[in-house]
Amino acid sequence: MRAFVATRRIFLQPHNDNDRLKEIKERIEEHDIQLNQLYDAMDNLLDEKIAQKKWETREKIGFKINKK
Repeated sequence: MRAFVATRRIFLQPHNDNDRLKEIKERIEEHDIQLNQLYDAMDNLLDEKIAQKKWETREKIGFKINKK
């Protein structure tokens, strides 16, 4: 009997489930936006690291001192 009552309550409130699904969809979309921003920031950091590494490993010109 309790299972029937619980099932009937679920079927009598379909708009609640639709609202929940809409809320979940909005959350997922918001998380997608935040993840894309995070990925962009990580790409920028990696680009800066690559540029810095190229600068540090460049062939240096000018007067060189031999240290012994």
